[in-house]
Amino acid sequence: MHNKQINSAQPLTELRQLAIRKFQETDRQALRELFVVSRDAAFIWSSNSEHKLEDFDIVTAGELIFVAEIAGKRIGFASIDEADSFLHNLFVHPQYQGRGVGKALLACCGRYFLVAPTLKCVKANVSARRFYEAHGWTVRSEAEGPDGPYLLMVCKSY
Repeated sequence: MHNKQINSAQPLTELRQLAIRKFQETDRQALRELFVVSRDAAFIWSSNSEHKLEDFDIVTAGELIFVAEIAGKRIGFASIDEADSFLHNLFVHPQYQGRGVGKALLACCGRYFLVAPTLKCVKANVSARRFYEAHGWTVRSEAEGPDGPYLLMVCKSY
């Protein structure tokens, strides 16, 4: 079942226990579920039935993956194509957004970028665009992709 909930009443002080580490195979199922829950919440322009657990395996294949966790609960992840300095995925469970988890994942990824990193942000995902812009990313160009128009963003501070 991919709609497992995390208790939203957890105090902010728990984030002091936030750990970012490299992916282990034992993370796979939890990250699959987190990926679907996060996409269902963020991608309001698409049908939730389009988001499948196995999508996580497809979109992160061959990438370096970092996991954000608190007390063993996986609450976010990021994946990068290290050779291209490309941030491919960054997802935080909806109940932990706005608490610094995404920022911590970005900081971790930044150590692995060889040149100014890029990412693609679906234009309809306004909250993601605001997040990236608040962390130094700027729009380099716009294009069309399978999920609709997207922004190619770059960050020169890494």
